[in-house]
Amino acid sequence: MADTNQNNATPVYVGEFCHAIDGKNRITIPAEWRPTEEKETELFLIPSSTANCLTVMPRHELDRVRTKAAALPGAQRTAVLRRIGALSRQVTLDKHGRLSLPDEFCKQLKFSGNVTLSGVVETFEIWNTEEWTAAQVVQKADSAALLADLGL
Repeated sequence: MADTNQNNATPVYVGEFCHAIDGKNRITIPAEWRPTEEKETELFLIPSSTANCLTVMPRHELDRVRTKAAALPGAQRTAVLRRIGALSRQVTLDKHGRLSLPDEFCKQLKFSGNVTLSGVVETFEIWNTEEWTAAQVVQKADSAALLADLGL
């Protein structure tokens, strides 16, 4: 299951993991990120709009995004929801904690062999490991000042 606060059942995705994609485009989700209840095995995949990776989110996070989109004016709301709906895929973890990645995402993001799973607190990302390594060089410099502002 995702790391959770005992008083709050909201998952927290933290850490970085390198996992292999099998011949059926399945990856194993880290045990600490897996839900404990069957009803929480549903996840949503959407290519990131800001990085060359796949964002993975539980239903409650997708619901939060939908709520934010609902506050937009009519045409913008429709455009955003249409884009999210068209790009997203719904998947379910199997009993071994694996999720199947759609072929189109694997081709688009060059997923093969090993991929890197990176926690983003409310969501997590799946990266081509080479892309992840290159992005970290840039992001480390960019995020240093922001983390300092947060006292980290």
